[in-house]
Amino acid sequence: MHKMKKRLILIATMFFILFFTACMDDFLDRPPLDQITIDNFYSTPEELRMGTAALYNLPWFDYNDKGFFAIGDAAGGNFITNDGAYLAFSLFTVTSTSPRINEAWRSFYQVVAQSNMVIYGVNNSDSRDITEEQKNLAIAEARFMRAVAYLQLVANWGPVPIIENNLDHLDDYQLYPIVVEDVYKFAIRDLEFAAEWLLENDLPGRVTQWSAKGMLARAHLYAAGLNQNGTRDAGHLTKARNYAIEVIEESGHSLMDNYGDQYILDNNNNPESLFAFQWVDKGSGWGVQNTHQAYFAPEGRLTGVGDGWGGANGASADLQALYGWPESDNDLRRKPTFMFYGDFYPELLQDEGGYLYERKSYAGSAVKKYVIGTPEDNPGYILSFMSTPLNTPMLRLAEIYLIAAEAILGDAESTSDADALRYYNAIRTRAGLSEQNMITFDDIFREKRLELAMEGRLWHELVRWHYFEAEKARSYIANQNRGHFEWDDEERTPTELYITPSDADFRFPYPETDVVNNPLLNEEPINYNFSDE
Repeated sequence: MHKMKKRLILIATMFFILFFTACMDDFLDRPPLDQITIDNFYSTPEELRMGTAALYNLPWFDYNDKGFFAIGDAAGGNFITNDGAYLAFSLFTVTSTSPRINEAWRSFYQVVAQSNMVIYGVNNSDSRDITEEQKNLAIAEARFMRAVAYLQLVANWGPVPIIENNLDHLDDYQLYPIVVEDVYKFAIRDLEFAAEWLLENDLPGRVTQWSAKGMLARAHLYAAGLNQNGTRDAGHLTKARNYAIEVIEESGHSLMDNYGDQYILDNNNNPESLFAFQWVDKGSGWGVQNTHQAYFAPEGRLTGVGDGWGGANGASADLQALYGWPESDNDLRRKPTFMFYGDFYPELLQDEGGYLYERKSYAGSAVKKYVIGTPEDNPGYILSFMSTPLNTPMLRLAEIYLIAAEAILGDAESTSDADALRYYNAIRTRAGLSEQNMITFDDIFREKRLELAMEGRLWHELVRWHYFEAEKARSYIANQNRGHFEWDDEERTPTELYITPSDADFRFPYPETDVVNNPLLNEEPINYNFSDE
């Protein structure tokens, strides 16, 4: 009886940690592991799965809620709005007190802390009902999540503290930032472990070895540019190419036939998805739901639940021009991503016969991606105020196709390599565009920008370009028109707003409260002590 009571108290404590750490201010977010008997928590394979399941939504919420598109798409030049908290990213006026900066930083370190908690608990479980393979699988899931968090942190802030074991810092939580190269190394080592121990196939939504190998392809492509000047590290490019091709050719994952079909509830965890945040209705507790529809739907009747505040949010003039506007509008990715004046969506407001977008907005458009409609438009699913269960894509096979093409291109001016063209043109043809018989870095960068628009990726692509071609990355941004739109009847005209970033703008400021609590953040970064080397 005493043992059962002890176990119930422990389980309740663990759930308290998982569901309430989002409210904690300390960036380290240290769970009180010294106050609970963690070694007995994971006693069965089912409890291992329960422990890792929580890593797929709640700790990511504060980032997904707003920082996802503020950082990835507003800073990158895809997304504009008249909301000052987001506009600061478009204008490169973000400060250390930015709510979006604080939310994202807190979220990533929550992922780190909770991943560490899982790893510690599994390593210290003495249950005879759990095999070593089952333990390694759970650790691999946690290390995958931790790696993704660090890849986000390093792309946004550069040098950041590495926390490998929460218990090491219970009494000393002032930590030096770690040099960028070592943060990538740490993340890559986590992903290598994940690639070894994750399953080839798992339940829908769970990460697999293909998720890890796809993320390794991205990580190596990014790391290839570190400390380079006009060229990239051949070793990292080779690994990026090899991992990408292996995922494409051997994983069994495939591109969806219709680009827009990826962003409907029935296709959560579709064959193209390699990793996505897994959201449910907020009835399970605040922070487990996707809030994007609330911020993007251009009017409230599209959601039917009392939100829908996205009337001034949409595509930048630069991105609209990249789609071909106003001369053409033949990229099939555009309409599922952004609403343009006159667009008709039969899947929205179905009871009224569909939705015709005719708003003359600040952005000259509205965001369509993540806008899935009313509860009546989505029978069989629970939608409520600021809550849908639509996944947030974090890694898709389409990106792996473009990584493979770029890694094959390498540092050459152009390539006509058959495999590079096959991967690149697969993305083009799905978008309804013509094939090319030669491609350049600029071609691939353009396709990746269009393919992944509003998926939080563009800023990180610009950051990694800046690693090895700083002047070109600055110039690319300087030539983006980030202005809003003005209207004359049904015709929209972009105002002009061009901003030239400095090298310093490619790293966001650390959150002010964390600098106060950890002044070592302002010190020179140090190398990480990889204890097993």
